[in-house]
Amino acid sequence: MEKTINCPNCNKEIEKNNATGTYICKDCNKKYGKRANCDKCGNEVEMLQACGASQFFCNHCKELKSRKVLHYFIKEL
Repeated sequence: MEKTINCPNCNKEIEKNNATGTYICKDCNKKYGKRANCDKCGNEVEMLQACGASQFFCNHCKELKSRKVLHYFIKEL
């Protein structure tokens, strides 16, 4: 079960669109995407996808990151 995420703009609960992986706030009509920050430096990491697998890379630390150590947040698209 995924935890509830609130809109940073209006603080109402937002819904995930499973087809696109985006989050939509129906109250203020904003669209968000899930992003992650590096556990060491705090910079946003880049998601690399190939052959159905996804990995995360920190351009500042120059290393691959496990999804378990990242700090997730939502960002307006």
